[in-house]
Amino acid sequence: MSTVLVQESAEPGRRKMIVKELIHEQILTHIRQDIISNRWEPGHRLSEPDLCSEFGVSRTPLREALKILETEGLVILRPHVGGIVTPFDPPDLADKFELLSGLEQLAAGKVARLRDPATLDGIVVLHLAMGAAAAAEDTRLYFDLNDQFHRAIILGAKNASLAQIHSRIMWHVHRARHRVAEYEPLSQTAASNHDAIVNSLVSGNEDGAAKAVREHLDAVARAVLIKINTLWT
Repeated sequence: MSTVLVQESAEPGRRKMIVKELIHEQILTHIRQDIISNRWEPGHRLSEPDLCSEFGVSRTPLREALKILETEGLVILRPHVGGIVTPFDPPDLADKFELLSGLEQLAAGKVARLRDPATLDGIVVLHLAMGAAAAAEDTRLYFDLNDQFHRAIILGAKNASLAQIHSRIMWHVHRARHRVAEYEPLSQTAASNHDAIVNSLVSGNEDGAAKAVREHLDAVARAVLIKINTLWT
């Protein structure tokens, strides 16, 4: 069984599969993204019949995808119940923020040291775009650009292993941070929180870049964890 691309089907509410890659791998990508983008509430039971109908597949590839999502910590599989979207676990999320901060500090220091013009130009452009999105109170665009900003720093370190580990941690942090954003208004000065990071990167200040990233992510972690504890525990 194989597929890869998903296109809109003529039938509303159903995705059309195009053959190329293993079916469960394609389903995995889409369900993972749905969980990360908060399509379902924490603790929501995933309906196998509904998902099979949506993707036009049998339960076998769907269950293979759910098993992988369980190893990633995004789904809990329970006998006679099926897949459940993992509830937020503040202590575990705090651990992930700590690891994320360490990875981004390492990356920021290296980006400052390398001072690759293309990397720095891309980061500056994203920072300016974030400022414009915040001023326009475009929450969705702001957080999309914010994700790109942090990812640009990671990719700018030119370390494939670091980028891979960061991506897996970000699935959980992204989900929590964006969930909290739904309950918090976007500050028009939100992008200014990244000023110190950008200034240190551009000036080649390795220690300053790492310090700015740590202070920024510590503040983000505190805000997210306070709201998560308030809403879901």
